[in-house]
Amino acid sequence: MTYGLLVREPRYFDLGVLFGRIERFEAHCRRRAPQVHSEPPRALDMALLREGGEFERAWAEEIAALIAQKRNDNAKTRMATRRARAATNRVALRIETARATGLAGLKVKARVMLWRRNGEPFAMADEGWQASHAAN
Repeated sequence: MTYGLLVREPRYFDLGVLFGRIERFEAHCRRRAPQVHSEPPRALDMALLREGGEFERAWAEEIAALIAQKRNDNAKTRMATRRARAATNRVALRIETARATGLAGLKVKARVMLWRRNGEPFAMADEGWQASHAAN
């Protein structure tokens, strides 16, 4: 008894035809899409981009310190994690107070906001965040 289910043979597609249709469709979309002119980052955003690179390096070091602490939790690894978090926080504060004039600068500021939201797993870090934003 099949309970009303129809069993069909598997379908086979010619992938060359399928990919050809996809390429034609994408070319059609590119022709019809409005032209977007991206301008080079301005001077203020260039400074933010440099700070963003420093922030990404500090965040990577912080993650490495967190992994080391997870593998071997002792006073030395906890201190290294605190130092790495403080270094990332210093760079994040500089980026937060800087002004973005274009999309490139806003992307850097968005990464810092991501770090603020998801990058602080310790309760003591929340106290630091509240203290740094009390003036705002």
